[in-house]
This record gives sequence, C-alpha cells and structure tokens, in this order.
Amino acid sequence: MKIFQYTVLLVSALLLSSCAKDLGTYEYNDINDVKIVGINGSYSARRGVDTLRITPTLTATMDSGDTTRYRYLWIVREGTNLDTIGRFRNLNYPVTLPPLAYKLFYRIRDKQTGVEWQANADLMIGTPFSRGWLIMGEDEQGYAEAEMLSMQNDTLHLKHILSESGLPRLREPMSLQHTGGGLESYMKLWAMTKSGSYFLDRVTMKSTPGNNMSRVLYISETIDPQTLHPIVIAPQIRTAAGLISSTNYRVMLTKSGDIFASFLAINGGDFYNNPINRVATAQDVRIPAAPYLLYATGSMTTAMWYDTVNQRFLNYSGFGLATSSTVLADVAGAAFPWNQGATGRSLVYAENTRNTDGGSTNGNSFAIMKDPVNVHHIYKFYANGSAPAKRAAYVVSAIATDFDKATFYAFSSNRTVVFYAAGNKLYAYDYNPGNERIYQYPEIGNDQITMLKFDTQVDHLQNSLYIATYNSATKGTMKRYRVGTNPNVVELLPQDNSTWSGLVKVKDINWRAVN
Repeated sequence: MKIFQYTVLLVSALLLSSCAKDLGTYEYNDINDVKIVGINGSYSARRGVDTLRITPTLTATMDSGDTTRYRYLWIVREGTNLDTIGRFRNLNYPVTLPPLAYKLFYRIRDKQTGVEWQANADLMIGTPFSRGWLIMGEDEQGYAEAEMLSMQNDTLHLKHILSESGLPRLREPMSLQHTGGGLESYMKLWAMTKSGSYFLDRVTMKSTPGNNMSRVLYISETIDPQTLHPIVIAPQIRTAAGLISSTNYRVMLTKSGDIFASFLAINGGDFYNNPINRVATAQDVRIPAAPYLLYATGSMTTAMWYDTVNQRFLNYSGFGLATSSTVLADVAGAAFPWNQGATGRSLVYAENTRNTDGGSTNGNSFAIMKDPVNVHHIYKFYANGSAPAKRAAYVVSAIATDFDKATFYAFSSNRTVVFYAAGNKLYAYDYNPGNERIYQYPEIGNDQITMLKFDTQVDHLQNSLYIATYNSATKGTMKRYRVGTNPNVVELLPQDNSTWSGLVKVKDINWRAVN
C-alpha cells in the first residue's frame, strides 16, 4: 500500500513540473482583423443593360493601408452553381448572368495570415423585358410591331421587339401577353396577330416560325393550321407582382373562334387537347366563338364565351374533364337571357373588370349588345362557377352620342361609367339608371384614338385609364389618367410622369412582372 502511495506522489510531482514548464512556451500575438460595411442586403440588375457597382468600405486593424495583402472575390451562387464575377476590391460588373435569383458573396482573404472575411446579399437578375408594359401595335408601314416600357430601376422604351425577333413580318396586331406566374414549363410570352401568333424566348425576345400553337397541341381532330393562331389568352396577370388568377387553368381562343382549355398540372404543362367550343349534344360541331373570353379576373375557375351562330353565352367549367361547354338555363324575370336568340340582339363588345357589385368578389364582366333597331344594351354578370350570376342590364340612353359608332370601349371597375371613342372624340357615359349622363373630353385633342384600356393588372383601385393616340408627326402617344371619385361628374385627371410618346400605333398593352 505504501509503495502505491509513493508511486502516485511521484507521478503527480512529475505532472506538476511538466505543466509549470509549459506555462512559458506560448506567445499570444494580435492578428489583422477586417470589417466590411457598405454592402446592402439585396440588389437587382438587368441583364445586358445594367452594370452592378458595389463599393464596400473596409476597415482593418493592422494592414497599414497595404491593400495588396488581400485577395478579393465576388461570387454568385444559384443552387449549387458558383461563378466568380469580380476579383477586385470594388465590384464593377456589366451584367451578363441569366435572369435568376442568386446569392452574392464578397470574400476577402489576408494572404499573410490566410484568414478570410465574408459579406453576402441577395441578387435578383432580370432582363430589360422582365417588368413593365408590353405594347402591341402597328408601325408606319402597317406591320405589327411590339415594344415595351420597361419599368425597373428607371423607364426604358424598348423598340423593334417583333421586327427583330426573327419572325416574318406580321399584320393585324392583337396583343403581346405574358401568361404570368406558375412553373417554368407553364409560362410563355405570346405575340398575337391575325396573320400569325408565336411565343418568344422570354429572355432574348427572339423566336422562330416553329414557335407556334401546333407545338402545344395533341389533338385528334383535323383543324386548318392557318387558323391556329391565338388572339386571346386567359387568365391575365392581375397584380403588379405578376400573380395570375389561376396557376393551373388556361384558355386560348384562336382567330377562327376555336377555344382550347388546359388543366396545366394534369396535362404536364402548357398543352391542349381538342377544342371545347361545342355542346354535349353535338360533339362533332365546333361553334365559332366571338373574340372574348369572360371570367372572374380575381380568380378564374370557369370561362364563358359567346356563340356567334346561335347568339348565346356558353360556359366551360370542366377543366381537365369536360370536352364541351354548357348551355346555360334561363329563368323568367332575370335581368337578361343568356340565350339572345329570342331578343334578336348580337354581341358588340365584352370585357372583364374588377367591379364587385352584387357580391362579385373576383370581378364582374360586361357585355354590350345591339338589337335589330340599333338600340344598345349593357349586361353585367359574374362569370364565375358552374352557375354564373346575372347582376344587371341597362338600356343605353339616346343621350350617349355616337355610342353605336364607337370603335373602342372601356368599363370602369369602380363607377357606373363606360368610356368610348368615336372617331377622334372621347366620351364617358354614366349608365346609372335615372342618373344617365354623357361627357366629352376635348382636352384629349384631335389625334386618332387607337386604344382605351382600364388598368385591372397593376392597381385597379386607382381607376386608371390608359389612352393611346397617334399622329404621323409625333407617332404613338400613351397617357395614364385617373377617373375622379366625385359622384356628380366624371373627371379625367392626367397623372404626373405618365405620358409616353414616340410609340407605335398602340393596339393593346399588358403588364409583365416576371421572367
């Protein structure tokens, strides 16, 4: 036992001696420390247009101002992919990255000590075509031409989009429309004309004649390919951020009046089967539709269309299932009949709005009808669900000057007002029963009016009306006005910084907010 105790004491003494000697072998030296400031949390830039410039402020504890002792790297990461876009202290990068969301890293390495410091930020790369108003119109030679008012960091007027796309020259322009959000495989950008409709590359805005509707069809019927040109696509973009009212449903109407519907998730993407402009009792007969698709702008669950043969409204509510449309039943005493055959009326114009009268949360639609004695009627209805609701009908008063001669109409979402253009004159007709009034706006000038369109895509609560005009000297001009809220008068108020000139002869505009 004593031998064991002596052994423990001896080992303990040796350990204490060893520890005492180690206390003098360490030397603690300060090393250089760098702080990075002046890098924001997020940046955005446009591919091919912007130069990303970042000048960080660096403070070091002991480099004596010697910036050569550091190695600098600016790195972007998308998923698992890394790319170096700069190797200097300050970033000066003409943007060529594909339009995606990235993480940006700024790394500094002290070459003397091997110590690294890092700052990071979110980086969103778009294109000059990522956000703004898409414009379709005519050039001076009468060809269809597309332009864009790109609205990101500033406003750019981008010209010659269609003529430089690689497509043949087209005529009878209809619209330039981005189909909106959803999965990558669901999105397209269509240039639509009556002489041909094609989808463009969303980054480069280039195309080929092969980018046509036949690429997305798997039909069993024989249809003349010359008619397979979409002129109307539903749904539209409904928010400034680019949201649409349905990410799974899409409807396309061609120049011949055929309607194709798709349940995108079931179809595996943007693909279409046989047309649905027919009824169940006559599956072999396709009925030409008028050039309008009617649906609730806020949430498209169904789509209505107008039968030009039998003069009636039909409804399609079976996305992914139904191969035909539904004949809607009429009830005595309703505001108007879906079947217009007995009335002798025919469709003149139709439009979807954000009007919520009658509890139409996602927006009423309007139709202008003409009867055999040239009296016009306005129908208001909720094109939503399997049983669309009729809201009201109005007879257009004789005080509405040249209403029957109008070439353009536009319904306000927030007031009982329809604007219309007859020749180069602009009118507003308040159809409120018992308080009908007509207004004319000579301040618009004498130039040809080429488009009227209320904003239902960016901020419909502002009640903004876009008016496009044209003359040979100044070319196309588009102005944004706001319709006033005074119930006793329909005021048209010009908005600051909302006039654009030097445009094509504008036919239509649509909002784009995503790649």
